[in-house]
Amino acid sequence: MKRAGLQFFFLVLVTAVALVVLFYLPYTSVQEKTINSYNQGQMMLANQAIKGIRLFFDTYDKALRYFSTQPSIMELDDSGRLLMQDFYTIHSLEIAAITRIDARGRILYTVPEIEGLIGQDISAQRHNRAMMENHQPQVSDVFTSVQGFESIAFSYPVFQGTRYAGAITFLFPFAQLAGKYLETIDVGDNGMTLLLSRQGVCLYCSDRSHVGRNVKEIFADSPGLQALSQRMLSRGRGSLSFSVTRKTGDGGAGKVKEYAVFAPVDLPGNTFWSIAIASPENVVLATMTDFRDQWILVTSVVLIIVLVLSFFLTRALAASAQEKQRKRVEDQLRRLLEYLPAGIVVWDQEATMIYINHAVLELLDEGDPEKILGRKTFDFIHPDFRDKVRRRYETLLEGGHVAPEVIRLQTATGREKIVELDSVPFTFNREACFISLLVDVEERYKAEETRRRLVTAIEQARESIVITDNRGVIEYVNPAFTDVTGYSRDEVIGLTPRILRSGEHDTDFYRTIWETITAGRVWQGRIVNRRKDGTLFTESATISPVRNTIGQITHFVAVKRDITHEVELEAQLRQAQKMEAIGTLAGGIAHDFNNILGAILGFTDMALLHCEPGSPLHENLSHIRKGGKRAADLVQQILTFSRMTTAEKEPVPVVPLVRESLKLLRASLPATIEIEQELDAAGMNVLANPVKIQQVVMNLCTNAFHAMRDKGGLLTVTLAPVPAAECRRMLTSVKGDCVRLTVSDTGTGIDPETMERIFDPFFTTKGPGEGTGLGLSVVHGIVRDLGGTITVSSDPGQGTVFTVILPAVRRDLSPVLANLNEPLPGGTEHILIVDDETDILETCKMMLQHLGYAVTLCSRPLEAVELVRAQEELYDLVITDQTMPKMTGTELINALLSIRPGLPIILCTGYSDKVNEEVARRAGARRLLMKPVELRKLARAIREVLDEGVSRSSRSRAGEEGGVSGASSPAGQGT
Repeated sequence: MKRAGLQFFFLVLVTAVALVVLFYLPYTSVQEKTINSYNQGQMMLANQAIKGIRLFFDTYDKALRYFSTQPSIMELDDSGRLLMQDFYTIHSLEIAAITRIDARGRILYTVPEIEGLIGQDISAQRHNRAMMENHQPQVSDVFTSVQGFESIAFSYPVFQGTRYAGAITFLFPFAQLAGKYLETIDVGDNGMTLLLSRQGVCLYCSDRSHVGRNVKEIFADSPGLQALSQRMLSRGRGSLSFSVTRKTGDGGAGKVKEYAVFAPVDLPGNTFWSIAIASPENVVLATMTDFRDQWILVTSVVLIIVLVLSFFLTRALAASAQEKQRKRVEDQLRRLLEYLPAGIVVWDQEATMIYINHAVLELLDEGDPEKILGRKTFDFIHPDFRDKVRRRYETLLEGGHVAPEVIRLQTATGREKIVELDSVPFTFNREACFISLLVDVEERYKAEETRRRLVTAIEQARESIVITDNRGVIEYVNPAFTDVTGYSRDEVIGLTPRILRSGEHDTDFYRTIWETITAGRVWQGRIVNRRKDGTLFTESATISPVRNTIGQITHFVAVKRDITHEVELEAQLRQAQKMEAIGTLAGGIAHDFNNILGAILGFTDMALLHCEPGSPLHENLSHIRKGGKRAADLVQQILTFSRMTTAEKEPVPVVPLVRESLKLLRASLPATIEIEQELDAAGMNVLANPVKIQQVVMNLCTNAFHAMRDKGGLLTVTLAPVPAAECRRMLTSVKGDCVRLTVSDTGTGIDPETMERIFDPFFTTKGPGEGTGLGLSVVHGIVRDLGGTITVSSDPGQGTVFTVILPAVRRDLSPVLANLNEPLPGGTEHILIVDDETDILETCKMMLQHLGYAVTLCSRPLEAVELVRAQEELYDLVITDQTMPKMTGTELINALLSIRPGLPIILCTGYSDKVNEEVARRAGARRLLMKPVELRKLARAIREVLDEGVSRSSRSRAGEEGGVSGASSPAGQGT
């Protein structure tokens, strides 16, 4: 029994030693790999910092090279000072000052300006001395600048020709510069991040008290750090382990082993810095904690198994002791496995479960282990995963290895759970079986699914989404950004949104955005950006700061939507509203203007009647009358353009209209533009309003002028008849002849893209204030309304040709014009004239008295009602204006007809959007005359209305004599 105990003890001792050796060797190997891996990770961080510092200096190296070659910087004139000020304003977050010194080291100018610095000699500064000696770019050590702060200088020589003319220098706050790239590196509580200059000055250190001091002074008492600094100053790269003395938590001190990586930072001017990252051993080996615990667990399990096997080997020597030992070991194993947070399942080669711990019961929603033990493992696998688990089972039976895998379980209650499954061969109770580890990863899986859905939503969003770090460097863009801007994701990652700047916004605009978001507020607004192809577009943007768990801003997120089309629609709406306002204004002035023109034309007509034809006075009055008629036509044109009235069409000779239009146009064109006309369509008429034809010619010629205004050129206008056969090919609805109007220029021409939109309303290539963009669209509308077509041909740089085809009409279609020599019709009837304009009353009185009529004038409608009521039969005709105070013309007509039904009334109006021929007749008026009314037109209308009244009276009397009516009525008054 004693011998068996010794054998058992010896076996256990040998096993324990073997396990210790087996544990130590892998642990040592893993420890070495962990250290190497950690060093590689730290070297990657160092390389990232090196890359950032190099990129920083490369950026400003380009800026300094640019500055040093600018004449304004060489001569340092006002333009050069302004350039330095603008650059400092944009980069003031990174640059502390910009200084320009001369060849002897004296300050010529510095930004920001500090009183007393101009002219100060700073040639004693080391980097300035070096610059004066070798004329090469210099990066200085830390020094106190004359501006009064510690900084690093980056200088570039300035040459005027081959002569050295001084230097341009950027001053950077070195602590901010170094911290920008090194503060984020995690080295633990006792670790250290170190940045040294070439001369051994500490530019950055986790211990801020070391910054600005020499390493020989800082590490005088630390051989390990001295060795590290020597390797750094020799421009070395690699890793190093050493021991340093650190304070402990109880106030004492102890040796701490640290692992460091170091690498040089190459800088302009043939100099360098060196970065080192040192971390204590506990931080480096922190990742081995789980491995060590798991390895100890596995070793413990193996040790227990070995103990159990050893116990069974010695059972022949001590059966009772062996049984007792076995039970004790099994109890210990069960207690150990029961306390594990992960589920443990032991199953045999038939896939029957022979052991489960408490965690498995919780996973399977079961409280009684007897309901699970003895069942197949596949019973609790989700049907979608059973084939996969069965293949793993077969691989294990064949002695193969299976990797951990995520599967779904189906619990006793029907719920589904997501677990990570890992299985290995295992010997249990002297039988070959398998042990599986089940870890609940449902929460982790759901979180991953949520993240994946979020990423999918962002990727598929139509809005552009840009994520930058807290310095504005782009880290992510979604596909919508690529679709809108034309830049691929790889092209913009690592850059800033400055690549989209359009030049439409000033520096203050972007500064406001940056100040808003860096202050933790959300910025919203519109930004005009530039695509990769150079085109501009407008975005509605919301830029929000993103904070970490401690409230620090770590990123910015911009959500932007392309609203270029909406902006264009807004501009078109504003233009349409402007044109509507113009139309309203036109209607407002039309009435008063026509009243003025009525007086002018009326008095002119009366004066013409008293002048001898052919006399100078008669000629002058004819010109006045012609100008008044033109003004009246102009008012009609404004109303037609404003869609407040429609222009009547009549057969008009096209050649005189075009010739008169060109004559008017010649006075407004510069002498550099020559006009050549070929009008060969004599005798041809077009069914149109004369104003519309002139409008077509003027708009086309004005468009040609804008194309030639810079260099001048030749404007050619031709008119030619088009035979009927050829006309039918171009205008299928026309059976007769056509006339072709051609307007060509030798200007800049039109590119194909513009050609597609040339007739679009509001589209224009002119600058602000040069036009509305309605000219060609109005021409197109007029030509279409006249039944014609308009085409354009052009090549960029070769000029443009517009061709208008209009259907022609015969001369006999033109209205019969009144013979101007025909006597004016007159009469002796009594006419009441009602108008609030004194000049109109006087004009009408003169004209009607000239025609023989008796005239009564009235300027107030209510007074006119009283006059008719007092003497119903006195007035044979009433002529009234429409727009008058207190009572309109139609209201006056109703009042007069209620007193005397059948009273002949003529309604006149300068303009009214509520009165037309039909409305006037429904109100009771016999005629509607538009102001200004010519004498001949007025005389004819009065005579027609009075004669109609006589005819009606005659028919009424005939009806009475024939017995139609037994009532009698007074006879109509004289003709």
